[in-house]
Amino acid sequence: MKTPINWKRIILISTLIFSSTAWAVTPDEEDEKVCKKPKFRDANPGHLAEVAPESQISFHASRGTDPGSVTAEAKGEKLTVTVTNKVTFLLVNAKLPATLRDGFARVHVTAKAADGGCLGQDGWLLKIKDPAQLAEAK
Repeated sequence: MKTPINWKRIILISTLIFSSTAWAVTPDEEDEKVCKKPKFRDANPGHLAEVAPESQISFHASRGTDPGSVTAEAKGEKLTVTVTNKVTFLLVNAKLPATLRDGFARVHVTAKAADGGCLGQDGWLLKIKDPAQLAEAK
């Protein structure tokens, strides 16, 4: 017994429709965006350098960092940062506060990634000396 041609077409079309939905990707199976944390490098002055209060500091932030999210602080005091886009990295400049005196201060930097919003953080230690002591040492 032969099935009519119309039934064959209906079966073929329904098989194609249902098989495509079986291969569809569910939201759980979609590729998640991997967030690249911002990285910081080339701190100037470097780790454990001797500096005077109100010295200029600078560092580089990796590409993919949101320029508006870059922050820096020294001994808990927020620093005013200026961010310059250099195409392959961000150049960040800041000035240490005048209230820092003899001792050590950790410069703590944070920033968010432009895609994904994950947080990157780093820091380095500076030795704060009075300008008179720095002049004597030289």
